[in-house]
Amino acid sequence: MAKSVHPMCEVKVDSAWQRVTAVEAHAHHRSAPKRCPECHGVVLTASNYTQPIQIRLSHRKAHDGCPLLPNRFRGVRSPHPQAMV
Repeated sequence: MAKSVHPMCEVKVDSAWQRVTAVEAHAHHRSAPKRCPECHGVVLTASNYTQPIQIRLSHRKAHDGCPLLPNRFRGVRSPHPQAMV
């Protein structure tokens, strides 16, 4: 995913998708399903555990239709082939 000051993802809480920061998803919703807010593909959180702690989001399986993947994006937005609903 693209690096930003506060990367966002969606977390499934009580059967509804809520947009949260990567830090909140990593700290408070570790076992909840997480998806990309753009393509709805599965995302994972990871931390470096050094100071300052940085939380990163990454697509479990990348595809070329997500604008949050600048190295792979081909200019046409499309849903992830394995999108979470």
